[in-house]
Amino acid sequence: MTRLQKNWPLLLTCAFFFVGGCSQKQETPVKDKAPQVSLSCIGVMPVVSGVDQEAGVSPAEAKSLKQGVKVLDSLLRRQFSGRDDIRYMTRAQLQAIESSGPESSLARSRDVGNFLSCNGVLEVDLWRYRDRVGGQYTAKEPASVSFTYRLLEANSGTVLCQGRYDEVQQSVLENLYNFSSARKRGFTWITAEELLREGVAQKLGECSYLKPAE
Repeated sequence: MTRLQKNWPLLLTCAFFFVGGCSQKQETPVKDKAPQVSLSCIGVMPVVSGVDQEAGVSPAEAKSLKQGVKVLDSLLRRQFSGRDDIRYMTRAQLQAIESSGPESSLARSRDVGNFLSCNGVLEVDLWRYRDRVGGQYTAKEPASVSFTYRLLEANSGTVLCQGRYDEVQQSVLENLYNFSSARKRGFTWITAEELLREGVAQKLGECSYLKPAE
């Protein structure tokens, strides 16, 4: 019998106690075209909730999404900190553009690009933001987040890259394959903000146009 076989019961017992840290992921592979399009700068639109607020969303969920939108806006600014080619549109500025009447997504992106003098426009939608219930070692419900993003060339509407991050943290016993993630998280149940921070760094970092400053 090998040493690993002898110690397997002990390892499994240890894993039982270190329950936090793994995740159930449903990710759409990032579609990142070769950087053939030169971007003068990238205009970042305010994060919006992708959920229809009139489609039976509970007050608690609506409140969580509103909080998550603010968190994701802040995380995007942190992601692009130090990059001089990133410009941000405020919600008031976006509302002024949209007040002229219904527009297609392409027309809106073109208007945003013209307003910020950028030929790249980043759109981010938040679909789910649920914080853990309980503490970092005894959570009754895990954190759960989901967002999508799309980077467009404003003039042509070409999608330069896009992706989706959809994750619910799992215990080690639920998913032993993500042991490394659990170790990085200190074998704890992390918050929705921490889970969202991981998603932003991971998904946007896979797009050549959206990497953080070196």
